[in-house]
Amino acid sequence: MDPSGLRAGPRRGVVIALLLAAVCLLSGGCSVVELRSGNNAPGSVLDGNRLSFDLTTRPTRADVGMTGDKNFKAYQRDEEDFAVTVQLPTGTLQIPARIVSIDTDGAGGVDAYGDGPREPKFFSINRKFAPGENVTASLLADADLLGLDPADITRVTPGLSASGKAPVPQAGVLYGFVDGWLSAQVQLRSFETGVQVLYEFEVDVYHNPAIDRVLVDGRMPLDLTHPPDREALAFLPGYRDAYVNTRPGDVFTIDVTLPTGRLTVTADGLSARATGPDGPPISAEVYENGTEAQTRQRLDAAATVLGIDPAEVTATLTPSTSGAPNPWGSQASFGERVQRSWDRPVAPGVSIDVRVDMTLGRADEFAGSIRYQLAFG
Repeated sequence: MDPSGLRAGPRRGVVIALLLAAVCLLSGGCSVVELRSGNNAPGSVLDGNRLSFDLTTRPTRADVGMTGDKNFKAYQRDEEDFAVTVQLPTGTLQIPARIVSIDTDGAGGVDAYGDGPREPKFFSINRKFAPGENVTASLLADADLLGLDPADITRVTPGLSASGKAPVPQAGVLYGFVDGWLSAQVQLRSFETGVQVLYEFEVDVYHNPAIDRVLVDGRMPLDLTHPPDREALAFLPGYRDAYVNTRPGDVFTIDVTLPTGRLTVTADGLSARATGPDGPPISAEVYENGTEAQTRQRLDAAATVLGIDPAEVTATLTPSTSGAPNPWGSQASFGERVQRSWDRPVAPGVSIDVRVDMTLGRADEFAGSIRYQLAFG
């Protein structure tokens, strides 16, 4: 099971692209010509060797140099670093960087549906540290600006800063501030010839007008006695996808109202999809991770409200070692992994597919997960 869940979804594409670019820069083994177009193209905000971004207000396309219908902008240098200045709510950050990329949709600006140009939401500033340079000291010096916990820095970075020649590339993520619509994080990865550090700033990931209308003091109501509208699922205008995310380790409560009763879900996140940029929702997914005991309790509660036979729940979560082989089980590194789903129509135009995935006997907070896949219409 992937404990990162929804958090990985919006950003995975651009992170992979930047990691590939970093491999090329650090190894000298390939070309990333596609990133060069932003340096001198129309709309470029490059001033000599300097790039400046003001993130104390919402950035616009013009602020980053996006032109036409493009949803991605990048600036790259092979030799001399850019002198990058970022104005943050916490102060001014100075970063020497080889690559700076800005995109709108979290996967390299990919707008698969052709819905048109969007505003910039994701900034990645790629800095290279040579072997022997002190990554720890650099990040500690900027900890207050980035909202990083010094204890996290000193826990994650020592294996990275000492040498770039670890037998297996080391990686880590440091989560920084969340200041209204703006959030920060730092991703680190070691290579044979150095350490890559991505300073990432994200717009609207944890707070935006749509999320803040429905998620108040950590609780979100969701009425499923009828198909929900866009506002109920936190869609921003002009977007086919909606996300309500939490920082790693955080959860929020969804109070679900059904014709048969109420269900409380301690959610790690929610995602939804609509028919078009302003169309009605067609599906949503809510998921919650937890210990084995938590997963059992939550599945029992869901069964009561959704009309799932309690005997089926018991049979699903009974290990094969207690008797007959479990038909939903398979061997996993921690023990026996069981997976099963129940699809239930719950209201006119609303159905819920409940999916449990648990490793029996695994003693940690990600031993099990329950995903509620909702379909509308």
